[in-house]
Amino acid sequence: MSTTTVPAPARRVAVSHPAAIVTALGIAVLAVVSLIYITIPITPVLTAEWGATLSAAAWIGSGFGITFALASFIYPALSDHVDPRRVIAFGLVGAAIATAAAGATDSLPWLVAARVAQGAFAAAVPSVSLAYVARLLPEGSRVTGIAVISACFPLAAIAGQAYGLALEASLGWRWAFWTLALLLAVMGAVVSTLPPVARAVHAPRLSTALGAAVAMFRRRAMLPPYAAALSFLLLLVGMYAALQQHGAQFGITDTVSALLARLPGLPGIVLGAFAATFIARWGAYRTAALAFALGAVGLALEATSGPLWLVLVGTALFVAGIAVAVPAVVQMVGIASGPARGAGMAGYALLVGAGATLAPLVVTWLAPLGFGATCGVLAVIMAAVAAAALWGPRPVPQA
Repeated sequence: MSTTTVPAPARRVAVSHPAAIVTALGIAVLAVVSLIYITIPITPVLTAEWGATLSAAAWIGSGFGITFALASFIYPALSDHVDPRRVIAFGLVGAAIATAAAGATDSLPWLVAARVAQGAFAAAVPSVSLAYVARLLPEGSRVTGIAVISACFPLAAIAGQAYGLALEASLGWRWAFWTLALLLAVMGAVVSTLPPVARAVHAPRLSTALGAAVAMFRRRAMLPPYAAALSFLLLLVGMYAALQQHGAQFGITDTVSALLARLPGLPGIVLGAFAATFIARWGAYRTAALAFALGAVGLALEATSGPLWLVLVGTALFVAGIAVAVPAVVQMVGIASGPARGAGMAGYALLVGAGATLAPLVVTWLAPLGFGATCGVLAVIMAAVAAAALWGPRPVPQA
């Protein structure tokens, strides 16, 4: 008598090791934030292909930034009520579809529309990933996990541009979107295999959470960290967009030289990995002030429009300042917002996205003044933020 063996149902393989979880989320965040930067080297190609003006082409970046900012204000609160894995996966898959559509466009208005959709979906990934890691990882791995994922933000400034330059030069600008769309879709599937987390205890209603986030803008103590948040992508996107526009004056005229001009920023990103040590020694506010001051010095060197080596030294100092400032400012938001940390981070995410919206418009407006003047204006902004972090209002200590 023969017997028939019924195969057991296939078990879903879950990614559960802390290092694997951080790696998966880090790749997802890096891919999503790179969407902000890949159009910097591609925009000149599109303006030539479609005969667009610089002011019109600026909306390729600003259109993304508007919806990224607004949606960043909503997703963190939503993830308290909906499984954060679903929120992140939703953002990745939606961004993949919008990115594929961007590669298929044949006019500037349609590309801007696709970029608007990209921003709306992409905003679900960075802030919710950080909140998810904070709730999921054990205490021994939590700080490291947050630091690694945070490092992906400045890293995307270099990786996104390098990727855009390389793909545009080898396969054409459309493939820069299509290849990244595939990675986003794959990461959406990977995120769905991550471990679940318990629903947030006593999570406020979504309307209540959004109201608390709006109220943060009325707190004087939030001025320094929120000014810093607004400046991050305004400075990063602005500096690299200006370097793209005026690179010819420094001999940056081909893909290889453009890629090499981005490399000096990498050591500064590594320095950002040690931000926790600096914060433990000097505190979040002083660390942020020193980091912004360092970045302002770097921008001042770039503003001299001196020889290329001096501009690249300035770039390295500038990126180092940003890389150290990001985790310090996140810490400042937590201190200034107190128990309402989620509301404080929602406002932070909104302002980071707002900086991405303003950067292309500001750089386009300053373009006729030249690279030196643009970097000089950005240096003044960075110095002002350093002063706000050092001497601005602080939260009143609780008795």
